[in-house]
This record gives sequence, structure tokens and C-alpha cells, in this order.
Amino acid sequence: MFIILEEYISFDNASANTCSIDELIRLCQPSICDIFFHIRCTCHIFNLCVQDSLKILELYIRPIRSAIHYLWTHPQVMKQCGKFCKINGMRPKRYARDVPTRWNSTYKLLLSTFEYKDLLCAFLDKLFNRLIYIYIQTNGIFERLHVFFSEYLTSSDHALVECILSMKTKWENIFFNIHDFFLCAIVLDPRLKLDGLGELLTLYYDSLNPITNACPSSFMILFGVQNSLTEIYNKYNEKYGLHVGTQAQQLTTSSSITPRSKAQMLVHERTKHPRGSSSSNLELENYLTTKFDFSDVEEETFDILRWWCQKTQVYPILSLMTNEILACHVSIVAVDQAFSMRGNTLDERRSTIRLENLEAQCLLNDWSRAA
Repeated sequence: MFIILEEYISFDNASANTCSIDELIRLCQPSICDIFFHIRCTCHIFNLCVQDSLKILELYIRPIRSAIHYLWTHPQVMKQCGKFCKINGMRPKRYARDVPTRWNSTYKLLLSTFEYKDLLCAFLDKLFNRLIYIYIQTNGIFERLHVFFSEYLTSSDHALVECILSMKTKWENIFFNIHDFFLCAIVLDPRLKLDGLGELLTLYYDSLNPITNACPSSFMILFGVQNSLTEIYNKYNEKYGLHVGTQAQQLTTSSSITPRSKAQMLVHERTKHPRGSSSSNLELENYLTTKFDFSDVEEETFDILRWWCQKTQVYPILSLMTNEILACHVSIVAVDQAFSMRGNTLDERRSTIRLENLEAQCLLNDWSRAA
């Protein structure tokens, strides 16, 4: 699954996708070459880390997965389980399903069944006429498994510590060196820019406390990010600078001419040069050196796309570049869900539904989730 824009492509982390990037670059011919062309889905990488660590806890999780999967695949048994819950004074519940492609689905499964663990075991005992206990209590690990995502390395359970260390190591292998695309997007947030990025990097590496590698220099990262921004800005200026400059000139000549003070003339000249001028970096430098103040109310309601839209006249090339960078999907989850919606509605027991009814059902499901 992937998402293609004019300049960027978002893929999941399948190794086969890497081989096709060169061919896609040839076909799409992005104006900035392949600087930021290939973006890996962040949620897919996060899920790889989680699934890798959950293998260590397979002994504890497998019985619960199997039990809930059995209930979901046998609707009559699910109804019997609901009646059994009512008899025992508990509200019937549709338990969450464990989906390997969703990083938090195991957590939701454990969370949805934890309150019903004794009731589920009693129901399965009655159903199969033998003692079944799906919650292994070795060292009391399950009492913390249902919230294990909030656990830290101070846990006394060896299996849980090993799980967290595995997840942490996997994350370091993939995201120890953050892709320049994400760093450039942070710099293009007027509330942060380079200074804010430096503080975020310090916070990230301090909280990561890497196991295998030494933390890179924040100064070198910021230097590389600024060079990347300059390179991509120059590419956009070469492609769009003349067109933007022509538009700006037409706008200036068509507007009414009013007397300006020396200060106004200076501001006008500083915002005029970047529009297709030979000083190609002046617009970027102007943005990086200008301090923007935001009140607390503006911080809470800040819309970065609206802000850049309002700054189009001041930063014409930079605003165009920013809009395209911020439009790139860092995750393909939304697209995956859109393609999976029909498959989640149609199944073996309901496969002859009419097209318009299927569309209506998908819309109703989407609205109910949004509510």
C-alpha cells in the first residue's frame, strides 16, 4: 500500500518496495529529484516494533487470542456467551479483536477482556466440559499485561522487561537517525523553527537513552537540516520562481500606489527580492531569522496550513514548498482503512449485498465511529 503525490511517496516498510523506488522516480520525475521522495510509513514501523516484542509474550497472549478468535468466528457461541454474562450479572460485551497490522490491537484485546477474565474461563469450562484457564498467572504478569504499554524498565517481571527492551532496540535500529523529511517539517512550523527543533532533539535523545549507539550531535543534525532546506528551496525557486515573480509584479502594478515611509520601503524590498530574484536563499533566511510571536489563545487554535496560506505574499516560494511537504503522508493507515472498509463490511455470511446498500453501510459505519 502506498500514497503518491507529485514530489513524495509514502510506502509501508516492505523490503520489496525499496526496489521499485528507482523506477517510480523515473516515471514521476519529481522536481526535487529523490531528496525526500521515499517516505516510510511511521505507523507501520511502530507496529513492527510492537509485534517483534510481543513474540516474547506469546506464551501469555496466545490463549486469549485463540479464545476471542473462536468467539468471533462462531456467532452462536458469541450469543451463548452474552446470555451467560447476563445470567451472572455482567453486561454482554463484544470483545476487541487482535489484528496483527494494528500496533495497539493486542492492548485493546487485553483491556476489553480483563474485567471478564473469570467469566470467560467459566463459560469456556462449561462449553467444552473441561477446565480451561486462558489467563496464565505466572509471576502475576497478566495483572500488568493489560497496561503493559505504560510499563517502564523498572518492572520486576523479566518477560515484560525483555519485551520492552526488544521494542526499544527495534525502534533505535529504524528511527535512531530521524529522516530529514520530518526534521524539515518541524523547522517549517513558525512556532519552532531551528531552535525548537534543537530542543526537541535534545528531549528525544534524552528520553530514548539509546542502548546500542551514542547520540548524534544536535548541531550537526541542525546543520544538515538547514542544508537540506536550502537545497530543496533552490529546486523550487528554479522551477516556480519566475512564475511567482511575474504574478507578484502583476499584483503590484494593478494595486493602487500609495506613499510609503522609509521603513515601509525597506520591508517591501525585503519581501520583494525572494520572488524569483538572484538572491535565492533570501526568502528562506528571512523566515528563519524572523521571530513570530503567538499568544496562548493562538497557540491552542494554531492552524499551520492557514498560517502559511496567509503568508503567501511574504514567502511565495517557501509557502508553496511548505504546503507540499506538509501534504505528504507519514502514515498510510487512513488509506489502508479506506481500502479495508468494504472487506470489513462484506464477509462470507454477507456477500450478496447490493452496491448502493454497501456504500450506505460503509458511510453509516464511518459516521458511527466518528460520533
